[in-house]
Amino acid sequence: MKIAFLCSSLEPGRDGVGDYARQLAAACAARGHTCLLVSLRDPHLAATAETAGELRLASSEPLGDRVAQLERTLAAFSPDQVSWQFVSYGYHPKGLIGTEARAFARCLAPRRPHVLLHELWIGIDRHEPWRNRLIGALQRRGLLGWLSTLQPSAVATSNATYGAVLARDGIAATVLPLFGNIPLVTADAAVLARHLPAGPRPTWLVAVSFGTLHPQWRPHATAEFLTALARRLGRSPVLVAVGRTGTHGADILDQLREHGLPAVATGELPPAEISRVFQAADLGLAPHPWALIGKSGAAAALLDHGLPVLVPRDDWTPRFALPPAAPETDRLARLTDLTPDRAAAWLGRRCAPAPILPRVTAAFLATLVSQNA
Repeated sequence: MKIAFLCSSLEPGRDGVGDYARQLAAACAARGHTCLLVSLRDPHLAATAETAGELRLASSEPLGDRVAQLERTLAAFSPDQVSWQFVSYGYHPKGLIGTEARAFARCLAPRRPHVLLHELWIGIDRHEPWRNRLIGALQRRGLLGWLSTLQPSAVATSNATYGAVLARDGIAATVLPLFGNIPLVTADAAVLARHLPAGPRPTWLVAVSFGTLHPQWRPHATAEFLTALARRLGRSPVLVAVGRTGTHGADILDQLREHGLPAVATGELPPAEISRVFQAADLGLAPHPWALIGKSGAAAALLDHGLPVLVPRDDWTPRFALPPAAPETDRLARLTDLTPDRAAAWLGRRCAPAPILPRVTAAFLATLVSQNA
């Protein structure tokens, strides 16, 4: 099968959706499919660039030129299926569906692409301010109109909560889980030891976070829980924050320390070292709220490495009733659902590292095959 993947940007390491598309395309190619990657509005280039299997349309180029180039490229490639990996902020700074997204949608006709919605709209959470609700209403109207124009063959999203939100608007969306972006390497426990406070590794209960620490996190409750769990196990707790922790990261780590939880920030690390740190840890801490945990690439990376993953945040509540969404795995647990005694047993659910990418790829290809039949 010939598959064309569309997204806004393909700059490696600078765009999560682009990285996702690259990995998914590579996994499909490994199964014998021919793939083409296209970025429609790439801000990381001075001019459009084309290489074998990849076309990157620079955002600085006129829209008409980019649309015409996409049409020519797709005509030459003649894909059996087009998969648009979509996030509206890739086409408009406020996430509105404007001229560009609509122009690319029109030029795909009569093709009916597969669409994976990586984001929906803001303002769904009941705690968001009125301004977000207003912008979100405009985003929602634009996205629904865009889908009506596009007439996709199938719609998917990364989590069951988003699927339920779309269902309220009559859109049947399947769930295609995220996969981690940290490749598995051979384990080496000594790598983690370099990031721990003084003392032998067995004396520590090591929790790891990955990437941005959000201000909605609950440092006090998290520190209290990990301290009690470590005491239950006869160890000392420590958090190792891996990667770029973001604008609020330093303050959150300081709050954890104030509440008695040692916290170490590693800064950016090579992917191989991240993999070894994860494999040597005891559990992961997810950055996203429980209802949206399926859209957390950080949680996916931790799960890929076999870790049980604790979700401290439960602050996202929609303004309307949605059916409860069960997590993909019993290695995901909400902090408020665990006591230290139960958590001690839950840690035993750790398993051998096993990336979810092969399963996601199989589900993705099965959808394309069914739509192409």
